[in-house]
Amino acid sequence: MRCSIFSISLIFGALALSPLRAQVMQSMNYDEELRHANSLVAGTTAEDISHHVHYDLKLYDQEGHESTATYDIYRDPLLYQRVEIKAADYNLTQVDYLHDHKSWLQTSGFKPLKITDFEQAVDVPQAAIKRFANEGMSDIMQPEELEGAPLLCANDNDGTAICFNPFIHLFAYAQMFNRTIMYDQWLPIGTHSVPGNIRIFEDKKLLVEATGTVEAVDKFPPHFMQIPETPSQPDPAKAHKIVSYKPMDISQMRYGNIQIHIFVDEQGKVTKAEIVDSDDKHLEGIARKFARSLVMQPQMQNGAPVPYDTMIYLEYYPQP
Repeated sequence: MRCSIFSISLIFGALALSPLRAQVMQSMNYDEELRHANSLVAGTTAEDISHHVHYDLKLYDQEGHESTATYDIYRDPLLYQRVEIKAADYNLTQVDYLHDHKSWLQTSGFKPLKITDFEQAVDVPQAAIKRFANEGMSDIMQPEELEGAPLLCANDNDGTAICFNPFIHLFAYAQMFNRTIMYDQWLPIGTHSVPGNIRIFEDKKLLVEATGTVEAVDKFPPHFMQIPETPSQPDPAKAHKIVSYKPMDISQMRYGNIQIHIFVDEQGKVTKAEIVDSDDKHLEGIARKFARSLVMQPQMQNGAPVPYDTMIYLEYYPQP
């Protein structure tokens, strides 16, 4: 019985940014500030320089147990990128040719859920930015203050906020309902920057803490950025297709990711769904019920359908 992994992203929600005290400063347009920030983040423009970012991660599961991981990003901007992740028995190496959209992937083990959380936050708060994009966010941001530090914040008044540091025009804070992402100690690399510290909280519970370093690279070792001759593994996120499902309950005004181990019979029906890890226990019952409703494309072996098991990752984000 072969085991593989794939992901589902369900964007669903509503609430508001925690109260922040007003700070006198010039308001700015969210779209303009976002473009400015994106132009300053390392790896995004041709003016960037080749570099290596290393993160040491502390990951905390639903019981609060700590584990560690490393996350390395090697960038030759707009041409090549190499990512290496090591977390217990999970290892990933991916090489991307950015100019012609070619990728090579080798992976083993199951990705810890908190690595998924970190990938959604490294460099930019992806989930919050996507939500604002879906809403057509272009409002004037408001000056705020958090722990004595001035911020410029965009708030959709429906659960999501993004704040920028007005002195360096980079991300400082994002909130999606009960999820909080905090960026600080941005590190310069050429004319760009990478976040030196990222913390992700669910309510007041710390999920991920990342401490980073960055260094310029004059020249990467020979073949380091080349796609190896060995065949690329299939993308685990595309290993199995969903044929049908029942709508998920979207009444919870919360945000979180859930990792579920599902067991699928010959007809593609899910017979068992086990929670492996979750960011928010309030969402586990909803996620399990949804997973049990899935009907997958049958897996074939020697021309006949066979049972299999796989790992799925759900992102719960209520629609406004």
